[in-house]
Order: sequence, then structure tokens, then C-alpha cells
Amino acid sequence: MPKGAGSGAPPGAVLLTTKLHAPGRRLELVERRRLVEQLIAAEPRLTVVGAGAGWGKTTLLAEWRSREPRRIAWLSLEPSDNDPGRFWTYVATALQSVVPGLGAGVLPLLRTPGTSVLDSVLPLLLEELAALSGRYFLVLDDYHAITNRELHEQTAYFVERLPPALRLVIASRADPPLPLGRLRARGDLGEVRADALRFSAAETATFLNNVLQLDLTESDIARLHERTEGWAAGLYLAGLSLQGRANRAQFIDAFAGDDRHVVDYLGAEVVDGQRSEVREFLLQTSILDRLSGPLCDAVTGRAGSAAMLEAIERSNLFLVPLDARREWYRYHQLFGELLANELRRTDAARVPVLHHRAFEWLRDHGSPEEAIHHAVAAGEIEDAAELIVDHWNGVFNHGRLATVTAWLDALPPATVEGDPRLCVARAWVAMDYGRLDEVARCITGAERSSTERDAMQLAILRVVHRYKAGDLEAAAAAARRAVALAEAEPKPSFALTVALCELGVTRFWQGRTSDATAALKAAIAAAEAAGNELARLYAAGYVALEDAENGDLDLAEAGAAAALDGSPDEAAAEHFVAMMVHLALGRARELRGDLPAAETALRRSLELARRGAGKLELTYALLALARIRRLRGDAPAARALVRDATRELEGCADTGIVGRRLEESRRELRLAPRERVVLPRTADVAEELTERELTVLRLLPTPLTQREISAALYISLNTVKTHARGIYRKLDASDRQEAVARGRELGLI
Repeated sequence: MPKGAGSGAPPGAVLLTTKLHAPGRRLELVERRRLVEQLIAAEPRLTVVGAGAGWGKTTLLAEWRSREPRRIAWLSLEPSDNDPGRFWTYVATALQSVVPGLGAGVLPLLRTPGTSVLDSVLPLLLEELAALSGRYFLVLDDYHAITNRELHEQTAYFVERLPPALRLVIASRADPPLPLGRLRARGDLGEVRADALRFSAAETATFLNNVLQLDLTESDIARLHERTEGWAAGLYLAGLSLQGRANRAQFIDAFAGDDRHVVDYLGAEVVDGQRSEVREFLLQTSILDRLSGPLCDAVTGRAGSAAMLEAIERSNLFLVPLDARREWYRYHQLFGELLANELRRTDAARVPVLHHRAFEWLRDHGSPEEAIHHAVAAGEIEDAAELIVDHWNGVFNHGRLATVTAWLDALPPATVEGDPRLCVARAWVAMDYGRLDEVARCITGAERSSTERDAMQLAILRVVHRYKAGDLEAAAAAARRAVALAEAEPKPSFALTVALCELGVTRFWQGRTSDATAALKAAIAAAEAAGNELARLYAAGYVALEDAENGDLDLAEAGAAAALDGSPDEAAAEHFVAMMVHLALGRARELRGDLPAAETALRRSLELARRGAGKLELTYALLALARIRRLRGDAPAARALVRDATRELEGCADTGIVGRRLEESRRELRLAPRERVVLPRTADVAEELTERELTVLRLLPTPLTQREISAALYISLNTVKTHARGIYRKLDASDRQEAVARGRELGLI
């Protein structure tokens, strides 16, 4: 069920654009003309610029982008981008910077909870890209910040299907876990490694004497080049350390630039060599991922930070501007790490104080995500918990379950378990992941510490949980209690809307049509009054379906069309609740005898249902489509859908009319003449099965569970389940054992 309206933009949107700007390129830096030309001519689907910290990956790519800004989209990544919804939202937004309007259909999908990135988002994005003419590039800088296996799988899918209009360039400290070997073998991989990024002797001389203006001898330059092996960061640190020294030759002899301990030493040398107020500023602001004048004023407790940032940038101290107006900056990662280590070493007691100041400023200036991070780092657990309570719902409603999970995981377990509001948040996340047992544990945990103010939230949660689990009687009883509680609240209320929706749908599946219609129409009125578009669409779909089942086909089609056309929120049409509208259209068209149109509507209904519908709704959509397939003479496809429906209802306590409809479908298929099964040729099946499905098929004979298969293949459990369903359908198998037998028969295993 919908949880209420979320905001129109991701929290922290004030900083969104800074991630889409390449770092400003200084005119005095050494040009890497040869490497830039290599990037300009890049033909492979993927180019990896891979090297350790400080090798100039970002600087090279920024120089390239400065030559062709209208063709190169940029996205700087960070650990918080491990949420797939956030990651692909930023990707789509980055692409819009070079192709306005691109991804217009993708962004609403990404704001829709339950949408599959692999099944829905990426195919649509690739389709839009395929329609482009010309050549564009997308740079993903600092890809090593991405650790989510699911995201790596999605990126691999994206790369391997890129149309000619787009090429991907990844900068990373380590090789990304993508199918690089396969891409390399096909000629689809370009590589720029540390050897290519090393400064040549001539570039070293230009950098030290022209850029840093050190006026070194050829001998000194040669030794520095040898000591650093052309490593840009080592040269930079060494050059800064040399400024103002009388005996430069002796200093050059004293270090080896490729030694990290010496680099730490050089970093400390650079910091210690600054004026005391600059040194203090550098250390105190090292706790920040991004810096602005007002934020740094708050953290340091002093005014004048904007001028200080400008002065530091002019002094070449590894400060990277993040926007054209130079309002936001970040430290180069290597230098930022050195500063943070030095702060912890010299003044550890001040670190929580600085984080607290950052937390307060970010909280008060509309950046809750960063504020939560700093609150936890400051040990302000109660403040972090309150921020999460205030903001998880909006983030959740944008489909960013991983972000909410990360927030909750950052808190001590006792804090979450002792706060019913956080237990509720954990329960909703588990609900959308389909982990119903975990939902039950969260509800129990919330009940232990709940107060009267939490009663309404828990009541709604119990209803949705029991309904999604397929226990109609328990859900109906919980819905009645929830309506009684909600009617006592000021109207219009979100709680009353959801309670009436759930009462209506449970009555519908129990076959109590008059009671269902009354509750659903009351839910529509409450939803319109409360501005809850998702609930309105959901309830209207049920009313239209009831009209179709009653034979009022004109009324059903008009109601379904009005429900869709009257929605001002384009994301609502992609939410799973819209499945009911398409289900109503499908049934109405079937009853009119227009089977092709019915199949189109029901396929759309099933697609949406898989994004988060309850077991009963998903089963009904499967059975409706199975009926159409049977009527159109495709009995094998109908049987496959009915087998899927049977699996969905396994373990459900009370399935009402859906259970009866399932038995009818099974009887109809047994009565239908079952044609002799002719096994397809191995080559045909091998071609039809995807590469990943073949991989999963070959693991089915093992004792591995589906969860263990997902871990072995570095993909999500839901993806394994999707592949398994595809295997069963294509091999006309009813279960794992039959799929294994068929696979062996065909020589695929």
C-alpha cells in the first residue's frame, strides 16, 4: 500500500547539482593531450580509467570534458550512491545535462517503490538512448565507492546493451566487478591504467617548474621523477614541500614517493608548513565531504570561510571546485584522507564536536541525509534517530529502500528496537523487500515499546502485513480496528484513507461485494480529500474491476480511464497500485471478446503487480492472463502462469475467491486437451535461455538454496527467483526438479 506522498526531489537536493559537475580545470595544469585524444576517439562500450589514489584520473577526465562539455555527462559517486534508486536517478539526471528530456520516462519509474531496475528502468533508458543520433559519453567518477552487488549487476547489464549513441567511462581505484574479460575479448573495453597516467620526464619538468614554479635543476627533476615514478600526487606533495626550502637536493634524496608512509609524512609536511589559521581550517573541515563558506563557518566557529576556500584553491592545496560559481568544493580524496588522519592523531577529542556542528547546520539547511551521517559520527544517536523518523517515509516513497536500511543499520540495534517508530520504518522496508517474517518480528518489537500515539501506525502496518501475506480474515479484522481508530482522528487523514482501502480490498476478495464497494468509494473520497493520489488510484481500480465482474463493461472502462487520466502524478501510473486499473480494463475487454486488447492490458497489470502487490492481487493477475492465453490456444503458457499462481498462494491462510479461482483454472487446464510435448532442439532452447538463466540452470542440480545461488553469483535473491521462473517457463517445467530433468534431457546440464 502507498505510505503517503513523498517530496518531489531527493532529500539534500541543494547538493545534487554538485555531483553532476566535473571538477574545474585549472589552466596552468599539465595538459595530457595524448590521453585526451585517446578518450575522444574511444569506440568501446566501456573505458576504464583505473589507478590508485592520486594518479590524476579525475583531472584527466575533467580536461577531456572541458574540450567537449556538450557531449560528456558527468557523475561523481560516493558511498551514499549505493542505493540503486539514488544511483540511477543521478545517472538519468546527468544524461539530461547533455540530452535535455532524456530519461523523462525513467525518473517516474525510479520514484516508484517496487520497480525493478533490471526489468523496467534500464530497458526503458536503453530504448531512449537507442533513439539518439550522434555520440555521447557518461563519466562515472570514483566508481570504487560503489560496493552494492545488485548495482554492479545492473551496471553490467547496462554496459553490455549500450547502443552506439552512448559510451560509458568509469574512473576507479580498483577494477570494477563488471564482466571486463568478456568485454575485452569482444573489443568492447578500453583501458587507461597507471602506466599511461604516469607523468613523463618532460611532463614532470613542466609541472614542477612551470606550474609550481620551483625552478629546479634538470638533475633534481630527474631524481624526483625517478622517486615518484611519475605519480602525480607524489610530485604534487613533494613540490609543495619544496617551496621555501633552501636545500632542495638534500630533501629530494630523503624520500621515495611511492611509499605511503612517506606520503603521509609529506602530507603532514605540507599541512604543517601552512599558516596556523590555514592549518587549523584544513584540519577542522576535513570531516566534510563537501565544503561551502557558510557550512565551514558553522564547523570552524569563525567567519570568512568563503574567502579562505578561495585562497586555499589559489595555493594549489588539493581543493576541487564542484560548481561553476565556486560555492561548493571538496578536498582531493588523498589529501582529505591525510587531513582526517592528522586531525584524529592530533585532536581526536574535537572530532565529535566538529561533526555535531556540521549536523546542526545541515539539518537546518535542508540536507537531512548528510545531517544523519554527521549526527551518528558525533554520537548524537537520539538526534540521528529523530531525523530518520522525520525523513524515512519520503525517501522510502522514492523507492530508496537501501538508503533507509543504511540509516537504520547505522544506529545501535537497541535504539531501533526500543523506538516503535523506527521499528515501523524497518517493517515497511522489509515489507517491500517481501520479507514478511521480518515484518512480523518488527511489529512485535514495536508493540513492546509502543504508546497510544503509535497505535494508528501499528494498526495500518498489521492490516497491510496480514493482507500481503494472504490471510484475509486476519486482515479484515485488523482493517475494521484500523478504521475505528482512524475515524477518531481529524479528517481528512492518511490513516483513514489506507484503513478504508484495506477494508474494501479484503471485503472484495472475500466476495462481499456490496460491503467492498461502500468501503472503496469511501476510501476514494478520503483519498481525494487527503491528496493521496496512490490510494485514490488503487481504490478506483478495484471499483472498476467490480463493475467489470458484474458485467457493467461501459462503466468499468469509463471508471478505469478516468482513474488513469485524472492522475496529476506521472509516477502514480508506474506504481504497483495502478495494476488494478489495468486488471479492470483487461477483464472488461475479455468480456467484450477482444482477447488481444485484453492480453495487452493484463500483461501490463502483471508487470505492475510484480513491483509490490499482495499475494492475492498478483495471483489474480496471473490467473486472468492465464485464462486469456488458454482462450487464445496457448495452453503451455497458460499452465506456466497457473503454476506461478499456485506457488504464490502456497502457505496463505485465507485466500477467499482467489483460491477458488485458482482451482477453477486448474480444472479448466486439466479439461483442455494437453498436446503431446515435443522437446525443442537443444540449440533452440540454449538460444532462448539467457546467459544468466543458463548459469542458474546449471546450479539447480546442486544442494544450493536460491539464496546461496544468489550469493555465489553476486546477484540478488529476487533476481535468482526471476531467472528461475524464466527457466521453468521456457522448459515447460513445474518445479526445480522437473527443470533439472529437462535440462539434462536437452544436454544443457
